[in-house]
Amino acid sequence: IWDKGAHNAFTDLTRHEDKWWCVFREAAAHIVSPDGTLRVIVSDDGEAWESAALVSSDIADLRDPKIALTPDGQLMLSCAGALEEPKDSPHQSLAWFSDDGRDWGEAIAVGDPNYWLWRLTWHGRVCYGVGYDCAKGGDTIRLYRSADGRNFETLVETLYRGGSPNETALVFLPDG
Repeated sequence: IWDKGAHNAFTDLTRHEDKWWCVFREAAAHIVSPDGTLRVIVSDDGEAWESAALVSSDIADLRDPKIALTPDGQLMLSCAGALEEPKDSPHQSLAWFSDDGRDWGEAIAVGDPNYWLWRLTWHGRVCYGVGYDCAKGGDTIRLYRSADGRNFETLVETLYRGGSPNETALVFLPDG
């Protein structure tokens, strides 16, 4: 659905206001690089797509974006930023919000440094996410929650330990 970047990958898709919204990383290559941005595209019918926004950072390679709808009807982007500095904390999860999918506010650091909040999931008016320790040798995941998608607290410090847990998503069944 999009071929205008050298490397387009790691897509996510949602439906909002009778439109399809897709986000993905756009960069020169798959590897961590300073040019990783988030491309947001939109379609009425899933056939014809147009660029709605390009979100970038001066301090990080933006990786593996996700798109969600907040309870207040805003679109929310989240991803991890692979930071150039500080060297002891090379990753920070980030979030942006938009009323129209075209204008996104400033990046907001969410969760703890080096804990990658892989996919943020809204359940009622609360946002949840599992963050995995992306420091070298990390073997722990944590459970986070937020009432606004901006300020996250650790709900469970060690949700799981062992192996290399990562890329975790939460799904709520209809009965909660």
